[in-house]
Amino acid sequence: MFPSWLSLLHWKPLKMEGLRRAGDGIKPLDTIDLTTTDEEPPVVRLLSDSNSGYYLCPICKSLLDQPVTTTCGHIFCKECLTTALDQLHYCPLCKKFVMDFFRIYI
Repeated sequence: MFPSWLSLLHWKPLKMEGLRRAGDGIKPLDTIDLTTTDEEPPVVRLLSDSNSGYYLCPICKSLLDQPVTTTCGHIFCKECLTTALDQLHYCPLCKKFVMDFFRIYI
């Protein structure tokens, strides 16, 4: 039925000698060395070139004018967010309740 408390005191782990994981002994097809300082891969270079550093307001789709952020972290033009929050106090993107917003300098 149930083991006695004495048997729990004398518990020993099972011996697993000779047993190994199934993946041991299998060599990888390719190795990636992350310690080298070679040139960036072309995909990374293309992505960084396309990021011009400008942010667009998701409401008006133009460059940010007096950028502000909500407590949930989304960035908008001050006027766009003020207009949106006049109607409802919810973030226009994620719909979380927003009471305040903060001016950011980017």
